[in-house]
Amino acid sequence: MSIIWLVGTTDVWLEEFSEVLSGFFGVRRVASLLSFGRLLGLGDIPRRESYICLVYLNQKDDLMAIHSSFSRFLKEYSRNHLCVIGHLSEDQKKVVESFNIASLGLPEDMVQAAKLLRKLTAPKPPKPTQSLGDDCIRIGDIEVDRGAACMRVTATGVEEALTPKEIRIIQVLSMAVNQPISREELVRKVWSGTHVSASTVDSHMSRLRKKIDQSFECRLETKYGSGWVLSLKAELP
Repeated sequence: MSIIWLVGTTDVWLEEFSEVLSGFFGVRRVASLLSFGRLLGLGDIPRRESYICLVYLNQKDDLMAIHSSFSRFLKEYSRNHLCVIGHLSEDQKKVVESFNIASLGLPEDMVQAAKLLRKLTAPKPPKPTQSLGDDCIRIGDIEVDRGAACMRVTATGVEEALTPKEIRIIQVLSMAVNQPISREELVRKVWSGTHVSASTVDSHMSRLRKKIDQSFECRLETKYGSGWVLSLKAELP
């Protein structure tokens, strides 16, 4: 029998759905996205073809928790084994869609939903990876298109225009992710050693930090005495 892992709150609706699913699947319960993330980290969800993780979301669920849990899941398992149910906010929909994960909304006909889930467990061929090309830089969930002079957060689709200097700064920082870059090195590589005031450098970095802060996975941080570092954020504990 196929296994369904139910991730979400233990409300009346989910209890009823569990009873219906039990006629089609073996049902396992996980209380929250945080617990789900921990199970993934421990490798406690078995690797098998005949199961699916059904994640119940409500509009109060944090976008970062959703993104981190799905990212961790897809590093080890196929998206064909993951499905979302619930009334989602527009931002949550964007995150789910960015991972190309199936979503059932909030089905009223639970038997039909269970039958659909049975179909979703069938193996599907993976989609080919799309090449970003030489004009693009990817760091975590950020894609920088140098030709179009813009930065895109893949999880939400948010785009920000970039100046030529900001593109060059990101390019330099991306070559040393999680490692500090000093002011002197930044001036040498971005401004080609031309004399530039500290306030000019700081203003460029401040504007760029506000744009990068929209990412779920990246942060541009000041390391006092060392310069700046483009860091990739840690996943759920």
